Order: sequence, then structure tokens, then C-alpha cells
Amino acid sequence: MENERKTGAQPPVRLIACDMDGTLLDSRKRLPPELGDVLAALRRQGVLFAVASGRQYAALRRDMQSYERDMLFICENGALVMHSAERLLIDPLEPRDLPVILEAARGLEGVYPVVCRADVALVEESASPAFIQNTRMYYPSVQEVSDLSAFCGADDVCKVAFYDEGDAQTHEMPALQARLGARLPVILSGEHWVDVMKPGVNKGRAMRALQRLFHIDPQACMAFGDYLNDCELLSSVGESYAMANAHPALKALARHIAPSNDEDGVMRVIRERFHIKLFHGQEENA
Repeated sequence: MENERKTGAQPPVRLIACDMDGTLLDSRKRLPPELGDVLAALRRQGVLFAVASGRQYAALRRDMQSYERDMLFICENGALVMHSAERLLIDPLEPRDLPVILEAARGLEGVYPVVCRADVALVEESASPAFIQNTRMYYPSVQEVSDLSAFCGADDVCKVAFYDEGDAQTHEMPALQARLGARLPVILSGEHWVDVMKPGVNKGRAMRALQRLFHIDPQACMAFGDYLNDCELLSSVGESYAMANAHPALKALARHIAPSNDEDGVMRVIRERFHIKLFHGQEENA
């Protein structure tokens, strides 16, 4: 593997968490072909596997349908954790904060909000067709409504995501930070996306909750990521991997650098670490 910057004894890993876009998925949004065999091998070794994404549960469940029973789902950047359709954790925004968040984006050209409830994403039907089409790619459970402010009393809003037709990091992110202040975090989650969540909620907080639930030491955990919404996730584990294609700030934080998502980096690291050998796409029997 590329660049292991720190040395020392590596404890047995019992829990792996992996980001999706830019990490587990390649640049064409494809899952690794050997994923099923690797998950089966991990299960036999007693290792739990979680996908940790900004996506909603419906999207992750759709894409991982064949492997649903073999994994945990850290959804909505850590605000929701699911397993086999059972809700293990929800950490929603305070309803009083929702109108403040929606108002903060008003007047920003080319910026559109998505109110992400636990079971459905809400968008305004007056938004641009291109935005709605892009949203449906990430949120298969989506409802078009006339006015998002009508849902500001909902108590299961995991986050508000904002799509920017331009560059999110230089356009909407600083504008939202200036308007929302330090209390409500604005997290860059992709080239065109930022998320506003309850303070303190992130993938790392969800990972620590799983560590407590399953009585697993953080040093016995591994995580992979590529973007700034993975910072807390990588900080919550002993074995942290930034992808070769990751944001520079995440690379600086990570303990290891994995090959890129287009080089099957996650699977290569896991197969090497857990001595998983595949034979013509199937796990080789000992």
C-alpha cells in the first residue's frame, strides 16, 4: 500500500467503516466486483463492516441490497445508523434550527436545499429540473413539495443538504458559514454539496456510538474516506486510510494512504490486511 506514515503494532481489527463516493465506489459509481466475497470473508473472521455516507438510507439500501444483512449503514453523514431495517441511532436537527438554515441559503444563486428526513428527502417543486434530477441520483426516496418551510416542525430531519450548481467550496460554503455562524456546522461533502447538521453530529460520532454498542475499542477499528466529511470518521479509529484521490486535508490527517478508488484501493487494503485471497473472483478456500 502507499505511504504508511506511522509504525507500531496493529491490533486485531473488529470494525471497518468505509465512505462510498470517491472511496468504495470508483469514479463511475461502481461497487468493487469482489465486495460480496470480501464481506463474506470478513464475516467469517468476526469483523463488522459499515458503509458511512452522506447518502440517505434508501440509497444505500438500494445499492447494497445484495449485501444488506452483512453490513451496518451509517447514513446522512452520521445522523442515522441502520442495520437490517432497524434504526440503531438517529441524531436529528432541532426543529427550531430548520427555518434559520433554510433562510441562510435564500438569495444564493444556483443553490438548492434538500431537507433530509429519516425516510424521505424533500425538495421544492419549483427548483431547477437539473437539480431535482441530480438529487434523485443520491436520494431515491424523494418528495417534491411546494414549500419546505412547512416542514420546519419535523423532528426527524437528519440534515439539510445544499446543492450548488457551481463550486460548493468557494461559493455556498463560505456564504452559509458567514450566515449561520459557528453554532451550526457547514460541512463540505462533495464538489457541489455541503451539509448542515446538528452540532457535533458527524460520521465519527456515529462510529463511536457503534464502538460503544458493540464494545469495540477504537484502536480495533479501521476507516476509509476521501473528503472533508470523513475527517471525524478517520479520527475515531486506530487505522485510518485516506484514498490517493482524497482531499489534501484528509490525507494530512490519515495514518495511511490507500490506492485510489479507481485502483480498488479499499478492497486491496482489506484483502492484504485480512489475508483474503480470491481465485477467479471467488474467495480461495484454505
